[in-house]
Amino acid sequence: MRVLFDIGHPAHVHLFRHAIARLERDGHQVLVTASEKEIATQLLREFGIPYVSLGKPGRGLAEKGARLAFSTLKLLGIAARFRPDVLVAVSPVRAAPVAWALHRPSIGLDDTEHAKLAHRLYMPFVTTLLTPECFGLDMGKKQVRYKGYHELAYLHPRYFTPDPSVLASAGLSEGESFSIVRFVSWQAAHDVGQGGFSREGRLRLVRELARYGRVLVSAEKGVDPEFADHAFRAPPHLMHHFLYYASVCVTEGATMASECALLGTPAVYLNSLGLGYLHELQSQYGLIENFHGRNDDDAAIEAAIRMIQESVTNREELRSGTARLIADNEDVTEFMVRAVYRQ
Repeated sequence: MRVLFDIGHPAHVHLFRHAIARLERDGHQVLVTASEKEIATQLLREFGIPYVSLGKPGRGLAEKGARLAFSTLKLLGIAARFRPDVLVAVSPVRAAPVAWALHRPSIGLDDTEHAKLAHRLYMPFVTTLLTPECFGLDMGKKQVRYKGYHELAYLHPRYFTPDPSVLASAGLSEGESFSIVRFVSWQAAHDVGQGGFSREGRLRLVRELARYGRVLVSAEKGVDPEFADHAFRAPPHLMHHFLYYASVCVTEGATMASECALLGTPAVYLNSLGLGYLHELQSQYGLIENFHGRNDDDAAIEAAIRMIQESVTNREELRSGTARLIADNEDVTEFMVRAVYRQ
């Protein structure tokens, strides 16, 4: 079997890498294509996954559209030569039309309800769309729901074991109090008109967290100069180990909030956009706190400080909730592999 995986975001590398390894172990041929977006290709290199670059995404809707058209045509040429039996991608705006043009099936994955433009672009072409049960949209007969979250494909205990020795790369040690902060760039198409922390709120957040230990700041488009002393400088593929040992994580990015839930780490999510899986992680498992108001800086900061102060007593309870979550859901890597075999 010949399988093509198209990577459009760093999180997709983590989502697919164990499925890729599994398929290759089973004797199948796999080709990976990838956008040069943030650290996506760096992660592919770190994990030893060969890939073909489709170039960098654009900035602004007009440039993004032009780059999408260019990269889709490039993918079409690559796929025509590779002759895949199936194409797989998250929000498959490139892969689904290419598969349709080549008369091949495609598998899309999606957990982002508000990515309406992407839905309009790929739904006419995709063969099967895999979404979590908690996904808040009915996408029609092509949709197949599964019990789980994208992050279970790589943070399930079968695939991830925390290693405290990696903390030394940031001058930290196990048991030391530290916080992780993640800021997003707000340049995605579905981010237009949305927001998280105000600029003053970002400064206040880091200042308040620093009273309780080191603060490591990660940012989608690079850390601003005022946070240079706090920049997360460890290799990016080690981030999940840092998240596991952190006292708290405060993030504008949904993926990192969900990752914390699966690691049993207290997390605060501030973003005007809500997501079905994050609400489920709060309402059903109590593993994160979501804030969506434009004036929620203070409430989010207060929640983060409270989590640090209660982290010693609450960590066991959180890890218990994570264990229940894992028991309730399925191995998403195995689910994806089965979906590929069904094509």
